[in-house]
Amino acid sequence: MANESVIVERDVWVPMRDGVRLQADIWRPARAGQFPALLQRTPYNRADSFAVVVSAGIEPLRAVAAGYVVVIQDTRGRFGSEGDFTPFFDEGDDGVDTIEWLAAQPYCNGDIGMYGASYYAATQLLAAVRQPPALKAIAPQATASDYHDTWTYYGGALELGFSLYWALGLAAAEAARRTAAGQDVAELSAEIGRLLRDPWQMYSARPLADMAPLKSLLPAWGDWLSHPDRDDYWRPISIADRYDRIKVPALHIAGWFDLFLRGTVANYRGMSAAGGDADTRQHLIIGPWAHAVPHDALGEVYFAADAAAAALDMTAVQLDWFSSFLKADAPARSTEAPVKVFVMGSNRWRAEDSWPPKRAVTTRLYLVPAPDGAAPGSLRGALPGDDERAAEFVFDPADPVPTAGGATFLPGAYVGLHAGPRDQRTVEARPDVLSYTTAPLEDDLEIGGAVNVVLHARTSATDTDWTAKLVEVHPDGRALSICDGIVRARYRHGTSHAEPVTPGECHEYRIDLGYTSIVIPAGHAVRVEISSSNYPRFDVNPNHGGAMATATQRNLVKARQTIQHAASTPSYLELQVLPAAGGPTRDTEA
Repeated sequence: MANESVIVERDVWVPMRDGVRLQADIWRPARAGQFPALLQRTPYNRADSFAVVVSAGIEPLRAVAAGYVVVIQDTRGRFGSEGDFTPFFDEGDDGVDTIEWLAAQPYCNGDIGMYGASYYAATQLLAAVRQPPALKAIAPQATASDYHDTWTYYGGALELGFSLYWALGLAAAEAARRTAAGQDVAELSAEIGRLLRDPWQMYSARPLADMAPLKSLLPAWGDWLSHPDRDDYWRPISIADRYDRIKVPALHIAGWFDLFLRGTVANYRGMSAAGGDADTRQHLIIGPWAHAVPHDALGEVYFAADAAAAALDMTAVQLDWFSSFLKADAPARSTEAPVKVFVMGSNRWRAEDSWPPKRAVTTRLYLVPAPDGAAPGSLRGALPGDDERAAEFVFDPADPVPTAGGATFLPGAYVGLHAGPRDQRTVEARPDVLSYTTAPLEDDLEIGGAVNVVLHARTSATDTDWTAKLVEVHPDGRALSICDGIVRARYRHGTSHAEPVTPGECHEYRIDLGYTSIVIPAGHAVRVEISSSNYPRFDVNPNHGGAMATATQRNLVKARQTIQHAASTPSYLELQVLPAAGGPTRDTEA
């Protein structure tokens, strides 16, 4: 009803099972009746319209006009809600209690959907694991599948740029909350303000475990640092371990340059596989976006006007999704493909039946050093010979390779200033970055799916990191990043437990660069960069084999790094390439 009158209820208390009350705002039709409800649970202040409307992607008044009740709630211990905030651990029970309370309200018909991005999406998944009967569908955007590996850590390395900035933001809000309650936290507030005014200096602070404001205002920071293994601290809140318990349809939304892309794709794939014949109820949209930056341009690339989330009209997209599961009179969903991705390079949206597409061909390009060892190396389809020489560089933790673009969450223009595809030539000029490049392509190359780099490598240290970056080289020399990743040597066999390396011994390292969809045109080239740091996106490995959280500037160790290239110990780029002939795809209009 286009002219629907609206009742807005502010500061509504919702009781939890332990007696704590959470506060919510409610938008609902003024007319009599019972309606399906859409629930958003946020730690970022339900009164912040940018956070709860723009970032979450549903405009409440439009949802009410479409016949929904909209409920936006502060999570436990945040802003208007009572209790203490412990990230992730209370969201399952609190989500279930809120859903059950909402389903019992006289204006609700008992059918509920949940929506929102990032942490709001985590609240959806953690509640869905508990299988509350009233929860009928969810729309998790830009979120993780595991709060160790695809949220706090990546390949065993701390997501420093994101986790520290996020933690300080949470701590700043907690300081304001305590001040309002009459507590004296002036000294802690001043320290947080100092750190946030100079975030780049903040990232270099060591040891990480000794940041006073976080110790007091966000004890979870200490927990994250003291549990670098994916151990029993993390397992109870893992979504990836519980896909078989999630029975609801889900619309997963992500960006190619979002730091949670791997987690979102893992959720789509895992929930599809666990659903069996219900797998068509899992849908996926991926745009050329960074976290909370879903626009038509990013980094140094303008994609297209219809690349922006606003051009898709995410309110309409999500309301259409929910209508299929929350409204009995909704028309049956069309036979549209469950996946919609933006193909960079061709700059078009395309429908797919799965992600990665079934027609994708896994292709290897081997890293081959230059004969003289001075020039950049090459990428070739043929396996190198047994006598191929190794390449070396020195990794100095006191002088790490600076982050240049990618799936970052760093301060500036909200968190988008440093994200996305950016020119890597300054980075590539460093002596601790090895580059390997194909000849100019004779035909267009479409990469559509997972990207990995496998290294056979040796280090002189007892622990170190290995980084890899996929780059598109333009004829004018520009080298624009596509995706990148990292693996901590001690976690080369998985993040559940650390395995020290023996200095000088060759090991295989698999670096997960995530996913992409891009057409690299003829005349351009493909490049891989190899190094051992990407700072401050990731924390810098001190190379001493000890605890990262307590490392100081005084115990950093230089490491001599050796990349093997021989046929018996090859290093290579692994791509999923889409055949030029196409296949069962369906170009779609936004």
